[in-house]
Amino acid sequence: MRVHEITVRRSFEFQDWQILSQKANGFKSDIMLLCEELEMRLDAKSVLGMMVMPLREGTRLRIQTRGGDEEEALDAMCELLE
Repeated sequence: MRVHEITVRRSFEFQDWQILSQKANGFKSDIMLLCEELEMRLDAKSVLGMMVMPLREGTRLRIQTRGGDEEEALDAMCELLE
């Protein structure tokens, strides 16, 4: 399992969620987004589930990946979210 904490640099809109979800679905690994301040844990592969998380500039997130391509998945998610 790989874990990385980031601070979101901009607010997310629907198209951003679609891109993130499509990218996440390209990996075999499980990809979870955790936001302690909002007490939320979401599957990055579910665009509908992720839309309930209000990602605004400055939001702190923990990205957690688990699986055969977890390192590549983590790198890709960090690139899209930072």
